[in-house]
Amino acid sequence: MKCIPAYFKYIILGILVGFFIVISVFYTHSVLQLVLVMILAIAQSRVQCPKCKTPILKDKNGWYIFTMRTPCRHCGQDTLLCTIESDEVTSKRLK
Repeated sequence: MKCIPAYFKYIILGILVGFFIVISVFYTHSVLQLVLVMILAIAQSRVQCPKCKTPILKDKNGWYIFTMRTPCRHCGQDTLLCTIESDEVTSKRLK
């Protein structure tokens, strides 16, 4: 099975959440779609870094930050990659 990088999972889930919010509020007025939005938002908040296994949306204090960037805030792993980088590669890239 082909791997989907954590960054793309976050982007895809964010687009789906936004799409279903717009559809349920402006077009169908369905509460059931809002339940789906809540489930997708929970899944979006739990996307993890492949290296340190911490949610990529949390900062070091445990708060959720929705400004996404490609390196992990904890270990520096590039979340656009499916493979785990060694610490030497990560430190060279972050310099």
